[in-house]
Amino acid sequence: MELIAPFFHFIADFFNAFIKPLAPYFIDKFNIDNRTFASSIALIGGLTSLVQVFFGAYFDKKSRDGLYITTIVLLEIFFITFLGFVNSFIIFIALVAIVRILNSAFHPVTAGFAGKSQKGKHIALFSVAGTLGAGIAPVFITAYQKLVGIEKLYYITVIVTIFILLFSKSLLSYRKETIPTRKLSLKLDILKLFPVFLIVTTRSFSMNIFHTYIPIYMNEAGNSLVIGGSVLTAGMLLGVFTNYLGTTVLEKTNSKITNSIGFLGMGIFGLLFVFVPSIPFKILSFILFDGFSFFTMSSNIVTAQKLLPNNKALASSISMGFSWAIGSFLTSGYSAIFGNNIMFMMLSASIAVLIVLVVYISSVKY
Repeated sequence: MELIAPFFHFIADFFNAFIKPLAPYFIDKFNIDNRTFASSIALIGGLTSLVQVFFGAYFDKKSRDGLYITTIVLLEIFFITFLGFVNSFIIFIALVAIVRILNSAFHPVTAGFAGKSQKGKHIALFSVAGTLGAGIAPVFITAYQKLVGIEKLYYITVIVTIFILLFSKSLLSYRKETIPTRKLSLKLDILKLFPVFLIVTTRSFSMNIFHTYIPIYMNEAGNSLVIGGSVLTAGMLLGVFTNYLGTTVLEKTNSKITNSIGFLGMGIFGLLFVFVPSIPFKILSFILFDGFSFFTMSSNIVTAQKLLPNNKALASSISMGFSWAIGSFLTSGYSAIFGNNIMFMMLSASIAVLIVLVVYISSVKY
């Protein structure tokens, strides 16, 4: 049963990660500029992640987690199938929004399911699987577009749908033993999560910028769509390892040390990406930037669930969804103003991480 949540997380985030690697393709297809694409995707990410907190509160009161998890993933796969058929930017945005809403619904209920045994390693495994799915997706979908074409995405989605239906038998029968009924206190409970919110919001802002602009930058530097996707994949595959490592470090130290390591690495390698002109070194810098970005991902979920042990789905939704939403809103507004200046966007993202790190270290005691 411990492997079910990671498996479904892999599938959900794999399909959800198809959009950004194809940025140059969609920009050309819909005849839009970098700023329009980046700000639109970030705004959708923010709006859809924001509702994750409502899904978290809802699923904490429900017992049929397995049924919800299976249904949501199947719907996400169904809608992503139409990605290659849309010929209007408005319809494209609507389709992306639907997929992102489903993905937002998926995360709190599945994270709560993964954390039911109170073991940090299960949360880490859950988070790592999502990172792996999202990491493989860029190189897969860019290669698929080149070799097959995304209009034939149904080849993949039909196969995966059948596999999920065969795999989900035990999950569908699962029910929670207890349903939390304790009323939350804003001051005593929710505000406990503010340090987690601060870290995840900033990480969301910075990662959104880098992940959106890396494919665009590589394309403008004369590289193919597949190369841009491969660079994203390389960074996220390193994140598979660092994601789990971060939870291991958390269990041996504390969240302050864990977040400080992650943010210091992000800031340093983000700045190196901007200021070192060599393309191979930029690629290496991004990969290391991504590795440090994922270092704090599962550890923040573990911290949030420990702070609100009776409301795991809600805690997870705040540490994953609500915080990511605010970061995405910031990215959207920032991209709408400065989004055509790629290097300035990446420089800002790197500096923001270091500024917040100083604030975090000076204000957090644990």
